[in-house]
Amino acid sequence: MLRYPKNEMSRSSGPSARCRRTPWSWALSLVAAVGLLASPAPAQEIDPAPLTGPDVKAASAILVDAATGTVLWEKNSQVRRPMASTTKIMTATLLLESDRLDEWVPFTEHARTTPYANFNARPNEKVRLRDLLYAIMLRSSNDGCVAAAEHVAGSPWKFAQDMTAKAKALGALDTNFVTTNGLYHPQHYSTAYDLAIMTRYAMQNPLFNEIVATKSKTISRTLNWKDTVVTTHNKFLSRYPGADGVKTGYVKEAGRCLVSSATHQESGAPWRLIAVVLNSPDMYTESARLMDWGFQNFQPVFVARKGESVGMATVQGGSEEQVPLVAASDLKMVVRREFGNDTEREIRMREGLQAPVLRDQVAGTLVALVNGRAVGQVDLIAARPVTQVWTAGMGPWTGASMGFLALLLGPRYVRKVAKSARRRRRRLPAGRREPDSQWPGHG
Repeated sequence: MLRYPKNEMSRSSGPSARCRRTPWSWALSLVAAVGLLASPAPAQEIDPAPLTGPDVKAASAILVDAATGTVLWEKNSQVRRPMASTTKIMTATLLLESDRLDEWVPFTEHARTTPYANFNARPNEKVRLRDLLYAIMLRSSNDGCVAAAEHVAGSPWKFAQDMTAKAKALGALDTNFVTTNGLYHPQHYSTAYDLAIMTRYAMQNPLFNEIVATKSKTISRTLNWKDTVVTTHNKFLSRYPGADGVKTGYVKEAGRCLVSSATHQESGAPWRLIAVVLNSPDMYTESARLMDWGFQNFQPVFVARKGESVGMATVQGGSEEQVPLVAASDLKMVVRREFGNDTEREIRMREGLQAPVLRDQVAGTLVALVNGRAVGQVDLIAARPVTQVWTAGMGPWTGASMGFLALLLGPRYVRKVAKSARRRRRRLPAGRREPDSQWPGHG
């Protein structure tokens, strides 16, 4: 079942060097997703014998590594379904990116009368957008979503269109938003797979992580001062060790839905997984079952850390014959525990690295392999600049290029110089002309 994000492998036919990493040299860790996220699929099957999966009766489910997007297990993960208030993951993402968190959001009458409103806003009440985000993600405030969407985009419909566009840009191609809060509409849908993509992206924002891991928060309000404490609906936070997110959801048509996350320590470093269950008979138990299965059967492995020196590249025509190559970013993968020592890395060099070489210039690729199959890659860049070698006394011109110019321009240049000298001699008064006796052969 293990599937890795698809990567375009280098097609260079240049020299390569493969080295097996010893077990003690693996640095085990988990870092926040770097750069804009890569979609978890399409992917490559690499396991010779698939594991027996967890017992999950949800209509759709998926378990992924938060950092790499590697799919550890899935069930009907790309079937479109209503997803209820898990919608608010994308709502919060756009609000966080609006750069308007300190603005006061008014609650219009339209927002206050949203179905299943629970923010209990008074007429003309305002709340700061930063505080409203806690109400949206913890209390699952439907009316808060409408108020925020009206304030940021002008209308909930326009905001929902922006949510869909963002989802498509991230690779969540089977998602369409009609509402900002997840209230049922036949054209409002997503998939477990797409929700994992959107959650991974949202997790790149530290404030998002802070909010979804919060169990209770006191917020500021302008009118309803008796209702300032918002408490999470997500019981997974208190029921599962290491739980740190994300969002519950329920409407009759969608059933019980949960996007959850948890972080465990692996060799002293954090490792985070994301589970999604849609229309589950017991969303907390099934999410915990997915997490346990993932942490027990897999492990994260660092192939290289950002800035790690992994090889040398030959430089032609440079002040140095070689330049160190370092990884441009972290290269990490998740493998089944029994395959932890069957991981390799391969260096694929580009042909003809010519001086001058710039610092951070791409010179090759580091490829991660499991059981001999490429599952990820990262650019290798020059650790320092290398200048071009100049011929002594020639400035920036090499001896070869100067010789070519001499052959090309020499006769014409000599005639021009001689002609110019004759003109200068004719213009000078006789008394100022240099005596011929200075030339050889004259006494």
